[in-house]
Amino acid sequence: MKKLPILLLLGIHILYANENKLLFFGNCIACHGEYGKKSAPHLLEVKGYYLMKYPQRENFVKQLSTWVSNPNRENALLPNEIEKYKLMPYLAIDLETLRKIATYIYENDDFGGLK
Repeated sequence: MKKLPILLLLGIHILYANENKLLFFGNCIACHGEYGKKSAPHLLEVKGYYLMKYPQRENFVKQLSTWVSNPNRENALLPNEIEKYKLMPYLAIDLETLRKIATYIYENDDFGGLK
């Protein structure tokens, strides 16, 4: 009986971690999953630029999710990538979901082994 609360907390943690992963793979990988793809830079490239400017988790998540919620040339960290791939389209994804996705990106380097 004492194990039940521990298992319940572990299950909640696993579901939370998997939610962010599912949101990432359901929304980002189609355009950002392969190097040399014509539609968007690979997520490791994007992550690298953001980590250089925003190495702290909170700032990284805030800046990435805010920019993706309203993509624009003026605040872009990757202006050369915009010239190469065009400006990222507006996505109808709420800011809280974008924060979860940005958190997943910050915490992970393996984006499904896609290269």
